[in-house]
Amino acid sequence: MDDHMPIFKTGKLYELDMASDLLSEKGIPFYKECENAAGLRLAMPFQPVMGPGQWYSILVHKDIAAKAREELNNLPFEITTNPGIWHFGASETVKKFWRMSAWVSLFIGFLFLIKYIYDLFFSVKR
Repeated sequence: MDDHMPIFKTGKLYELDMASDLLSEKGIPFYKECENAAGLRLAMPFQPVMGPGQWYSILVHKDIAAKAREELNNLPFEITTNPGIWHFGASETVKKFWRMSAWVSLFIGFLFLIKYIYDLFFSVKR
């Protein structure tokens, strides 16, 4: 895959579908993949899910990248390869929910760490 390059990355599935449909209509071969904020890249999943830090990319061979970008520029949204973490279109309420979920998860993890250290300390003393 060293000879392929990303020409479009988005967090919105409808944008990915529109871009891939356009490339298919124009006969331009492409590859779709899913990438998360941790850097894990997978072939496009069967049932993709939108969320923070989840992006979908279209890659093409470097020899036809300019032509593919030119075709994508006709679409009614911004063509980018560097979308933000909230690019999936979250409202402020959804962003607050995700942030609160992250804080709750960290707090619970911290409590488990404290319990582990406590159990470790007192098991040595017995």
